Amino acid sequence: MEGASKEKLASVSDLVTVFENSRAPGAAPGAHHAGCRSPPPEGPGEKPSAGEALESGPRTVSRRYLSSLKNKLSSGAWRKSCQLSSCPEPGTQEPEKRIVQELLETEQAYVARLHLLDQVFFQELLEEARSSKAFPEDVVRLIFSNISSIYQFHAQFFLPELQRRLDDWSATPRIGDVIQKLAPFLKMYSEYVKNFERAAELLATWTDKSPRFQEILTRIQSREASGSLSLQHHMLEPVQRVPRYELLLKEYVQKLPAQAPDRADAQKALDLIFSAAQHSNAAIKEMERLQDLWEVYQRLGLEDDIVDPSNALLREGPVLKISFRRRDPTERYLFLFNNMLLYCVPRVIQVGAHFQVRTRIDVAGMKSGSRPAVRLSD
Repeated sequence: MEGASKEKLASVSDLVTVFENSRAPGAAPGAHHAGCRSPPPEGPGEKPSAGEALESGPRTVSRRYLSSLKNKLSSGAWRKSCQLSSCPEPGTQEPEKRIVQELLETEQAYVARLHLLDQVFFQELLEEARSSKAFPEDVVRLIFSNISSIYQFHAQFFLPELQRRLDDWSATPRIGDVIQKLAPFLKMYSEYVKNFERAAELLATWTDKSPRFQEILTRIQSREASGSLSLQHHMLEPVQRVPRYELLLKEYVQKLPAQAPDRADAQKALDLIFSAAQHSNAAIKEMERLQDLWEVYQRLGLEDDIVDPSNALLREGPVLKISFRRRDPTERYLFLFNNMLLYCVPRVIQVGAHFQVRTRIDVAGMKSGSRPAVRLSD
């Protein structure tokens, strides 16, 4: 117990201080621990040969790939598609230690990737935006979201703790307590994941719109640290990182002996990692809900008394209105929200709004199959 008490992790107040100052440039990841290696950053694709790099240049991410990734995250399919790499070591090393070693090595590569995103791409684009005004500073901040907070957390806290624990593995062969105490902070990823699709769109827009913006990206992407990968590829790494933690920790728990001292802490840490992943998935679903809702409001002409981000669209579709004054039925359109039913008329000239709201019906007390005594306008 005395040895464990010496393994106290960084306090929450320290973390908060780091996050408050997260926009300030930080040190390179290798500076945090003398024994911390920074291998070439891992990525979604393998690094091409020099000849391939010269021929094709930095690879970009297609919209189809981004859409596929978003669907995997929303459905949880990444748990099946993300494969762990095995890192066997010679000798009779315990399987659980091999997994911890893989966790450390992938974390070193990940911090190197975060350093490239935050301290190179983000900082150089931000400095150019401030000095030349060739593109808006706000655009740069929107593209990178809270990447600075994520980088500072991993470089100053998560990676050093993993390194110290593995260095002292013979005396303290456990990792569950470390991850358990730091895992709640992984919920900060929800902001990054929620912003990811918008960031990708802004990146594509300003790469086409601003020659200076594209020039800076090309220059950075040609460096050895970028591994012949585009900024889009590097930006995918934080989206995929939390699912990878879950896979590694799940395998670690499975490899632990039944009576292992770390089993309870490791299982609790796995539950917290899963919660962080769910938090990110919930952020994606909320983003999609707001996007769908905004599109509906645009079709309705953005009327002030209708636009409300707390609303939920349940169903929509066309109906036919039968009138005694007309021989032929006329087409109308209904939007059913959680709190109201909108009776709409399609606009003949669809400039801006596609529908005009004729009647708004409160759904409070409404039952399926009932016929409320409401007179609908023509």
